[in-house]
Amino acid sequence: MKALFLNPSYGKGFCKTARWFAKSRAREQRHPDYICIAIAVLERDGHACKFIDGAARDVSFVETKKIFNVFKPDMVVINATTPSIDSDLAYAKMCKEESKGRVITVVIGAHASAETEDTIKRARGCLDAVARREYDWTLKDIASGKEFSGIQGISYSENGNTIRNPDRQFIQDLDKLPFPAWRHINPNNYYSPAKRNPFLTLITGRGCEGRCVFCLFPQVMYGSQYRHRSPENVLDEIEYDIRLFPGLKEIMFEDDTFTLIKYIFRLEKICKGIIDRNIKISWCCNARPEILDISLLKLMKKAGCRMMCVGFESGDDIILGNLKKGISASRMRSFAVLSREAGISVHGCFVIGAPGETPATVNRTIKFASSLPIDTVQFSGLCAYPGTEFYNWCKENSYIIAKDWKEWVDDRKEQRAIIDYPSLSCSAMNKAVDRALYSFYLRPCYMFSQVMRLKSFHDIKARLKGLLQFGRYYLRK
Repeated sequence: MKALFLNPSYGKGFCKTARWFAKSRAREQRHPDYICIAIAVLERDGHACKFIDGAARDVSFVETKKIFNVFKPDMVVINATTPSIDSDLAYAKMCKEESKGRVITVVIGAHASAETEDTIKRARGCLDAVARREYDWTLKDIASGKEFSGIQGISYSENGNTIRNPDRQFIQDLDKLPFPAWRHINPNNYYSPAKRNPFLTLITGRGCEGRCVFCLFPQVMYGSQYRHRSPENVLDEIEYDIRLFPGLKEIMFEDDTFTLIKYIFRLEKICKGIIDRNIKISWCCNARPEILDISLLKLMKKAGCRMMCVGFESGDDIILGNLKKGISASRMRSFAVLSREAGISVHGCFVIGAPGETPATVNRTIKFASSLPIDTVQFSGLCAYPGTEFYNWCKENSYIIAKDWKEWVDDRKEQRAIIDYPSLSCSAMNKAVDRALYSFYLRPCYMFSQVMRLKSFHDIKARLKGLLQFGRYYLRK
């Protein structure tokens, strides 16, 4: 079978990820790591695959149609997101029309997994199936020609009714998955101001045992158990990636969190393995702000850890409790201090609009962020993703003001606040995001500290790019 994978464009610069990056990071493009793993699964079975990452390369609808007609696939797999769902389904319609109904169309992703019936209804007959949650083996079954009725993890329409087959069990042994089919992408098409470019993302595990009410992937896609690959398998992929792209500058461990305390011995094995194998590449990771072991942080630094992307979320303990973060503000502060001592940069992520948020708690978060010894920040209005506990709570209380999925982003395709509380309006949240960014970045002490921490040409280049980006954002306000 010939399979075409599409990550459709939704406006230039739109970041089609599980979490849209707010304001200064909105133009970041994340690698399609999960998609490339699924492609590798099909290719291992002998299927011919092609991938168009229109979101990263800004491939137009017309150009995609031309590629479709040249490749003539038997199956099209479309990655969809909440604000772009109608646009994404237009690609499914195009594929059906161009093939005169012959091609099998399948939609994947968190939005379709959470809003399956709505997705099928919106497709109006142009969609054959939704592959819910973890879709590697599901797509493999579809590509093999298996009858829909016998495929776990899919939903489809039959005689005007939506059929929802039983959920597919999560893959327990992730070492059985092949390395991503990176040959379908060019790392230079993906830019992040926070990383050394070109970079690649690497998934070492799926699921997260945190209980944050707003976090999408654990609740909708990969579950609340952290299923991880063996350290040896992870190390082998790092070496594979470096051989594949000799000019690679950095690896980003894109697990929901790479540093869970419960699995700290695995993290140590990966770090020691990098050192023992003499792998010379810097890396970043997503992290929970809970590590208080300076020796572990120094080991991470020695193994090449340059930066951690950390979800602090709030500086108010009551708000942290409402978010079910499971970490106190004081522990977060200690983590930030120790990370600075170990020489690891920290990018702090904060949200405004959590349950119970008030102007006073917002001010505490802004003050807290500015008091931490961290390098960069991201503030965003807390987004209510379909399928999450937070979304359900907002919907039940009529706090969501967006009337359509496309309203989850603004006219520039950047994330915006879409909830409105009696204690804090949507407009106030958006203004607070701006005020928080100004408060953090325009401090004289911050500017001086960043100049003093410049250690390489990359640091200078990254700071200049960040300054220009922030300047453009500031001026358009």
